[in-house]
Amino acid sequence: MNIIWANRLIAGTKTWAEMPISRRVAVKKVLAARVESGEITADDYKNITGEDYAA
Repeated sequence: MNIIWANRLIAGTKTWAEMPISRRVAVKKVLAARVESGEITADDYKNITGEDYAA
């Protein structure tokens, strides 16, 4: 489910505010892994989560 939320956030079909609070830590990990793999940028991470990406 965390991967699905990450996909929807990246696609723009859901916002961070719409995501259940209980999923946020795990989804941040999924998004961070995608920054590390080059799938999204650190700026994308910040735009989605509202927080700076910390490697």
